[in-house]
Amino acid sequence: MGALVHGLAGFGFALVAVPLLALIYPLRLIVPLVALNGLVINLALFGLLRRHFRPALIKPLLLGALPGIVVGVVILKKVPEGPLRWLLALVLGGYGLFGLFSPHPRITLSPSWGYFFGLIAGALGAALNTPGPPVVIYISLSRLKKEEMKVALQGFFAILGVFVVGLYLLGGLISSFVWRWFLLSLPLVALGLVSGQILFHRLGETAYRRLIFGLLVVLGLMMIPRGN
Repeated sequence: MGALVHGLAGFGFALVAVPLLALIYPLRLIVPLVALNGLVINLALFGLLRRHFRPALIKPLLLGALPGIVVGVVILKKVPEGPLRWLLALVLGGYGLFGLFSPHPRITLSPSWGYFFGLIAGALGAALNTPGPPVVIYISLSRLKKEEMKVALQGFFAILGVFVVGLYLLGGLISSFVWRWFLLSLPLVALGLVSGQILFHRLGETAYRRLIFGLLVVLGLMMIPRGN
């Protein structure tokens, strides 16, 4: 299910997979498993769409994310998680709803804005383990075709995924359990990815953008703190 959503939209694998798998297994096992599968998915999609890739688009995002990680660590220590989640929920939900009614925003951002969105992505990644939303918003505001949007997301997430999986390996978080279920899950992940990619090719530009904005609304709702 997660691979199908990601193959269709270009993001969302962890959004679907983690909550469902967490009903059965602890997060310390699920998060590394999802990270491994996510890396494979991002690399596979990047390979399929590489001819549409524009490296200059994600360069400022990556450069901005590095100091953003430091900012996120400070935020994690100083700011309560609840207000951060509410702020993120409002931004994602508001922008997603705006985009649903205006799938081709007239706002044009210069490449220098990539550093800012990368900074926010790095900070959110370190503070809440959610680096994706600012990247999706930045890419959606660029005047790109759907293939260019999707491969830009894969490029950013793949590079980030290599870094994250490397840290998990160094920290001993990828156990024999994770390796076993990673290998066993690959066939179904591949099936979901291929199915999502087939659906992606059947979507027009406007329908794809509306899908992106709809998922941002869902992601915003999931950011709302439980019990508050």
